[in-house]
Amino acid sequence: MAKPTPSQTVGPFFARELLWKDGGTVLFAGRGERITLTGCVFDGVGAPIFDALFETWQADPAGTFPSGDDGARPYGYGRVSTDRDGRYAIETMMPGPFKGPGGETYAPQISVSIFARGLLKALRTRVFLAPLDAIKDDPLARAIGDTTRLRTLIAARDPRDPKIYRWDVRLRGAGEAVFIEL
Repeated sequence: MAKPTPSQTVGPFFARELLWKDGGTVLFAGRGERITLTGCVFDGVGAPIFDALFETWQADPAGTFPSGDDGARPYGYGRVSTDRDGRYAIETMMPGPFKGPGGETYAPQISVSIFARGLLKALRTRVFLAPLDAIKDDPLARAIGDTTRLRTLIAARDPRDPKIYRWDVRLRGAGEAVFIEL
């Protein structure tokens, strides 16, 4: 009689193999308003995920996506691992609104990929850096429609420090973030 195969998970190898020095500081050629995006990554039961890889990609303050790659880390890109409490922090510049390929206007946002133990593929989403009423015309916000689900993608500005935006990400369960298939 055959026995079931024991459960296996992918990782944890992110923190030691895929990070680089200063990966939490997003670089841009120009100037703009410096902000910090911070928060926690949680699993389906609300426990922090202590070794997730959190990647970001974004437009610059003028709403332009950096292009070209000279072999160095590209502008507009960040990568950090969550700490033992599931926390991450990315220091960056406030992205500007940008135009999509069809001429549609997107609200200020940061694209996010999350890799974590047990996931065979990264989870992809976006975080909005503007309140709900300011993103209502964004194509992704319109596609989601449901304001309860849309709120899972909005970072809250810290009332004590307006340069800090907090965004907690739930990978499953109640309050699960909306993820995007590409």
